[in-house]
Amino acid sequence: MPTLINEKAITDLVKEQVSEIADHELLKKLDGITWNINQFRKACCGGKESTWVTTFVLDKFLDEIDYYHGGWLIRGYQGKAHIIFAKKACEWMEENRKRIDWKSKIPK
Repeated sequence: MPTLINEKAITDLVKEQVSEIADHELLKKLDGITWNINQFRKACCGGKESTWVTTFVLDKFLDEIDYYHGGWLIRGYQGKAHIIFAKKACEWMEENRKRIDWKSKIPK
């Protein structure tokens, strides 16, 4: 006997809500967390090499991601490590992932 309830629609709605809650909880856990370049590249860049991440993400979008201009990256100079604020980096990467040329290669 057919029901009046659209089970697929309810399932899809529940999955969407659970996904939103999970994303929210993950970002809460990232509050106050900083990463180095290796942690960032593994978590947000599909494990791309650090030179690739530096060239095609950090350098390319520096004006937007620079901490001193409201972003999430404090550049490490003269052998010092980068400081990456994990929560803001994840949010920026999600919003801007289509702007990154993921197929680009480091020139040899």
